[in-house]
Amino acid sequence: MLAQKLVTRGFLPKELPPLFSSATLGSVLGSVGLPVLFTQPKAKWSAPVQHDLARPGGLRRRLSIPNPINFVRLAIAFETHQTMLAAEWSKSSFSCTKPDLALASGRGIVADVRDRATLRAHARVGARFVLQTDIAQFYPSIYTHSVPWVLHTKAVAKAATQNMALVGNVLDKELQACQLGQTKGIAIGPDTSLGIAELLLSPLDDRIRVECNPVGGCRFIDDIELTFRTLADADKALTRIEALLGELELQPNALKTSISELPVALESWFVTSLRANLPASMNAPKSQWIDYFNRAFELARENRSAGVLRYAVAALSGVRPSDYCWDLAQRLMWQCVTIDPGCIRHVVDVIAINRQLAQKVPDCNVAESAVDSVIRSSTAAGHASEVLWSIWAAMYIGFHIGSESQNSIAGMDDALVASAAMFASTSTPVFSQPFDSPIWKSWLQQDCFLEDRWLFVYEAYKRGWFATEVATSQVAQDPNVAFLHGVGVTFIVDNAHTNYLPQSAILGGGGGGGY
Repeated sequence: MLAQKLVTRGFLPKELPPLFSSATLGSVLGSVGLPVLFTQPKAKWSAPVQHDLARPGGLRRRLSIPNPINFVRLAIAFETHQTMLAAEWSKSSFSCTKPDLALASGRGIVADVRDRATLRAHARVGARFVLQTDIAQFYPSIYTHSVPWVLHTKAVAKAATQNMALVGNVLDKELQACQLGQTKGIAIGPDTSLGIAELLLSPLDDRIRVECNPVGGCRFIDDIELTFRTLADADKALTRIEALLGELELQPNALKTSISELPVALESWFVTSLRANLPASMNAPKSQWIDYFNRAFELARENRSAGVLRYAVAALSGVRPSDYCWDLAQRLMWQCVTIDPGCIRHVVDVIAINRQLAQKVPDCNVAESAVDSVIRSSTAAGHASEVLWSIWAAMYIGFHIGSESQNSIAGMDDALVASAAMFASTSTPVFSQPFDSPIWKSWLQQDCFLEDRWLFVYEAYKRGWFATEVATSQVAQDPNVAFLHGVGVTFIVDNAHTNYLPQSAILGGGGGGGY
């Protein structure tokens, strides 16, 4: 059942800590007594939760989590029209990120494509030139009306904008409702957005194949690589790509567009360098660990926007430090966190794998010192994802967050940070005192479940946080909230910090890792 997979595994962004899950949201599907907003013909608009994500080089990306009412509706629309959607997705011979309706684990319909180098190698056989580009601000630039344009042609769609017999119009309206009626941009995070992206770009791939005669190609969402025998063919293809994207009101990213004569590197230069210098598993001396991180620090300094340190830490998932090196290994990884806070998730996973597979005990003092530094700098800058992962690190590893850092967390204007902090303070010994945040309390007001802090609002009602403000907001009288609560929905995994096991540990701790 496609809708079931989407709401249980394809709703929340994969970039969130394991503390968050939508597994219980599947109980809504098929339930008796669904409130009217789930079933009425015209969707009611709601605001998504917004979360600021750390990217390498100080760049930021805004993740969105639609209201569950609207996302359930969108997931049902995907299931109802999956035959048409699959037909559009299948048009591309270049896409390496086609939605997988039979995906058995992990996400709902999004497979994790890590070995891009091999796919690029296949596409380059017989070619002399490679065209590389991506789409500028892809998800934020998608025009929801372009969905019916692609499915029914622009002429038909514009002549029948209110005809809900057209599948494109149904998807268009549901997408708009997920973001308070906005037609520009779609959410970054849910699997449905990949489905929309492929719906738009797969037909474009097919037209390029027919009109531009490429030798081969591979596309990873909006990251496009096409190969050609002649420079003239590559130039022609670039002109055509610009025109086809323009029809969808999209445009190539000029900074990432190039035509090069082969050979061209198959993967990032730092990946090759670091992979060749990984410490030997189990028996690496301290000198190997120092050499590896020396190289990582040098490469990171050369290009601060490449995510070098994230890869350097993630690649250690298959390495088991000896007892002699374990203290040094932890200190080196936590140093990466101070330099690039986006490394936290990978450090916690490497620690988790070694705890599970090699019975290594984390050094809580070192972790606490590094995370305290991250929280202080990140709260001052309003960087929510770093703070969120810091809370998760404290919960999983088992160290305290000091009162000064706790006070700065209480000033964060982010529903996920607030939810994680409140859960940690009421269910774990991470914080030494209760939270009393005026900002978080202010979100609890009338009709707040349809606003942009809905996840915190729902969990506050369900878990008894700020009971006085919850009662004043009358959120308990919202039939949608009452229904979700009644069927057991929660977006927080109560035992995540005690039961979490990284995928690498489940698979035996194989080497490498994404970043």
